[in-house]
Amino acid sequence: MFRKFRNVFQSFLLILTIIFIILPIDVFAAAGSITGKVLDSETNEPLPGANIVILGTLYGASADLEGYFFIQHVPPGRYSIRVSMIGYRSFTKKDVHVTNDQETKLLFNLEETAIEFDPIVISAGKVKQRLDQAPVSLSVVSARDIKRRSATNLIESLETAPGINFIGDQISIRGSSGYTFGAGNKVLLLLDGVPVYASDTGAFNWDMLPPLDIEQIEILKGAGSTLWGASALGGVVNIITKSPSPKGKLLFNFITGKYDKPYYKEWEWTDHNRLYYTRQDISYSKKFDRLGLRVSAGRFNSTGYTQLGDFTKYNLTGKFEYRFPGDIKWTGYAAYSYIDRGFFVQWKGQNDPYQVDETNLDNYARTNQINLYSKLAIPFSPRFAINLRASLVRTLMGNQFGEGSGFNPAIGQGLELQADWIPFYGHMLTWGLQYQLDSGSTDFFGEHKGYFLGPYIQDEWKIRENLRITTGLRYDRYQLIGGLKEDLFSPRFGINWQPWDRTSLRASVGSGFRAATIVERFLEVSVMNFNIIANPDLEAESSWAFDLGFRQHITKNWNIDISLFDNEYWKMIEAHLDLIRGQVQFRNIYRARIRGIEATTNFSIPFRVGNLKFTYDLHASLTAMDHEDLKWHEPLPYRPKILATLKSSLHFGELQIQADYRYGSEIDAVKIYPINDRVPMKFLDARIAYEIWKLSFQLGVNNILQYNYAPMESNLMPMRTFTVAVQGEF
Repeated sequence: MFRKFRNVFQSFLLILTIIFIILPIDVFAAAGSITGKVLDSETNEPLPGANIVILGTLYGASADLEGYFFIQHVPPGRYSIRVSMIGYRSFTKKDVHVTNDQETKLLFNLEETAIEFDPIVISAGKVKQRLDQAPVSLSVVSARDIKRRSATNLIESLETAPGINFIGDQISIRGSSGYTFGAGNKVLLLLDGVPVYASDTGAFNWDMLPPLDIEQIEILKGAGSTLWGASALGGVVNIITKSPSPKGKLLFNFITGKYDKPYYKEWEWTDHNRLYYTRQDISYSKKFDRLGLRVSAGRFNSTGYTQLGDFTKYNLTGKFEYRFPGDIKWTGYAAYSYIDRGFFVQWKGQNDPYQVDETNLDNYARTNQINLYSKLAIPFSPRFAINLRASLVRTLMGNQFGEGSGFNPAIGQGLELQADWIPFYGHMLTWGLQYQLDSGSTDFFGEHKGYFLGPYIQDEWKIRENLRITTGLRYDRYQLIGGLKEDLFSPRFGINWQPWDRTSLRASVGSGFRAATIVERFLEVSVMNFNIIANPDLEAESSWAFDLGFRQHITKNWNIDISLFDNEYWKMIEAHLDLIRGQVQFRNIYRARIRGIEATTNFSIPFRVGNLKFTYDLHASLTAMDHEDLKWHEPLPYRPKILATLKSSLHFGELQIQADYRYGSEIDAVKIYPINDRVPMKFLDARIAYEIWKLSFQLGVNNILQYNYAPMESNLMPMRTFTVAVQGEF
């Protein structure tokens, strides 16, 4: 393994050498500089951490403690400068003239907003761009959204995003995933652009970092393998963590919840007064000249609302940045997660939905996970830069499948070289090479290793200021060492046209793939009353995603987004259940299709009642889908056909009143108990928040209507829950 890893690294060095020889690097060309300041338009206070980008180049900067920024080595010419910051409207200043050996001075005044109308995103093209200029459908969850919901983990941060639903711990984007017993996901989870799935099971650790660390979450809808590689079959979730702040900043977060009594008295299984959860997090961030750091620690524990629902979880994370001369930037990240939890597989019976069979009361497991990455960004010129990345995900599971399961650490190692090149005006060329080696072993599936090696290239051609065409291609070789070989191609085409300032039209078609995980291929074990059977001949699943979208700013405080999508799947991997034999096996579905429409709207309305000033914010989304197994002409299991969210807030000074509603239509097909009654999802949450000095207080009630809903058989969601949250920033 070490020899293979070394050979790949040597190949990376060879590619770097070729880059230095054949590409024109104009570091020493004639240049000027741009300096300026970013202020709050209402208070005139500086905005440290604001992002400044010179459009059409690879150059940018961040505002310092006093709001100042400085960009040097800018070739003479006329540019558009875009400034953005979370919680503020982005602003673009056009026709900025830069001359040789001269300093161009600018002043930006940003307007505060409660809704992020057009944030800067990375996931569409691996480079920063405006959301309304992306050729694909994207949704963004901001740090403000996460704080608003007092999210205790990543699932709670994502569950109100358009087109998203969860079946247990498995995420589905526009119906891409059903329920596969935690083995394999059709969505790729990234942390700052780095894959973070468990290398043996493919499972996600939704507790790998505290929500306090998150800057924003980007959700790419549809196949994304051209740039992001394996597992981006139905979409990509990219978690962007906060960078060190210009000045010392201490954050703390405390959240606690108390479960109400069950809906029916007959369901009470313990003293409900003892059922609760608490989460405590603390974080410190600061830049020291060229070095910046951000460290955080957290604890999350609960009695659970069911038997075997109790857990204790710990987080420890650190992010470090260092800027060398020449704007070379190194970023290092380390995270440790420890989880000790029970596993509630299914209820004891319909009259005892919060209890388990007595034979399963010892069903506990411990998981340790370490995430590491190191990145080096080298801007050789305004037209050419490279990014190098090395990463490691180590996951050690305990006795999830019973005593004597004999898990060894699952190791995922990754290397990536990415180059961004503007060969001439109007073209942004992104290309690179990615390597991923996954291994895992246990008594239940043996010892196995597999690797991906994938070169990719994409060109964004700005034909005119308002018209962009994107083309890309990726080739992946998947090799299960000592076994299956697969060659996979992932092309992509997209177009974005802005015929008017407030209108954006987009269309895209792209391919995705996912090779079966080690667990899906080789796991053999008895769980409850089922025997899981190995299928070593399981083939990789692939998809084509077609998307046609329209985005319109009706006013500066109101926009709408409508998307038509058609996702075609080949050899889709699903869990096949034989109820007669009591067997489960992962198999390929030859052809499947999911198509539909998604519509979202955001608006913010300021108004007055007498001398009192109010602001009303609304976010609404609707995703309607039709899904089908094209061979048997049956609906795909564990997928609703309609998803809807409604989030509203009324602001009055420092006081906020919030309400969220989530709806999911009744699931047409399930696997384990197909004749049992099923109901739609209907959850209503409400909160009241107040900010004073540097503290934010929040009282809330989740599931106000005490609605009983099971997203998968024999697993009820929590009953009504009362919450208290306090967050401070110093």
